[in-house]
Amino acid sequence: MGRLAAALLLLSACLGACGGSGDSAQGKATTRASAAVAAPACPAAGRHSVDGGVLVLPPGANAGTVPLLVVVIPGGGGDPRDGLGLARAARRAGLALLYPTSEDGFWSLNHRQGDADITAVRGLLERTLAGGCFDQRRLTTTGVSNGAGFATRLGCELPERFAGVAPVSAGFRALDPCPATARTSLLAIHGTADTVVPYNGRKPGREGSVPRFAARWARRVGCDARPAVTSLRPRVTRISYRGCDGGLHVAVVRLTGNTHGWAGARRSPFPQRNPSHFDATAAVVAFALAARRPA
Repeated sequence: MGRLAAALLLLSACLGACGGSGDSAQGKATTRASAAVAAPACPAAGRHSVDGGVLVLPPGANAGTVPLLVVVIPGGGGDPRDGLGLARAARRAGLALLYPTSEDGFWSLNHRQGDADITAVRGLLERTLAGGCFDQRRLTTTGVSNGAGFATRLGCELPERFAGVAPVSAGFRALDPCPATARTSLLAIHGTADTVVPYNGRKPGREGSVPRFAARWARRVGCDARPAVTSLRPRVTRISYRGCDGGLHVAVVRLTGNTHGWAGARRSPFPQRNPSHFDATAAVVAFALAARRPA
């Protein structure tokens, strides 16, 4: 059984059971040109440069299928080309990928830092979705490090767009409180040896704690208060919240001993240590295939 198939089976079982920042964005432009080069109405399979990003379509995308779209946010200083292994896995699974580009390579995580990135990605999504080529109830977003924090911000501020958010090694400390109206699924993947954005948050108040952030998310979408904790294999623990409203799902995958980065990536931003041997790509793809916005 391949890694993606195993991850799909694993996530299917889970879903059946469970109901670094800075102020540099102040200098960003408050708006970005949105009328230059729109995404083709229904582009063919392959890689397309679009105004504000890169769109990658799987084989068969122009043959009557409606692919699912995953918005991938590179880490701070990263480029929109795939270093996570997502392109190959998405191609096999029939997923389309949209890589937004940031004006200065880093993403604003709160209103104090600025809203230009949110405005730009909102416009990019409107142009990309205008052709009716994608299932708009099943969009998800993911990212790593600073990009994971921004992906989470997208889920909070554009909940009408996203069915699920899958941050990997995200920093949650700088995020503004998520509005009560933001109701999406969450899969947070994080290593316990992450010193960039520690799993249990920064002392003395544990600001940015991953389990605390997930618990707040679970409360907001109506999940049961107490999660189910399951050891999937040595060094890999799933913390899942049951009974969430509208078929939503909230879970954390805790990787014991993993450092900062995208677990399983073949090049940066791979973690320096991945003793869990976890494949974040397979888990995110499986999550994207399962996520749906409530009716």
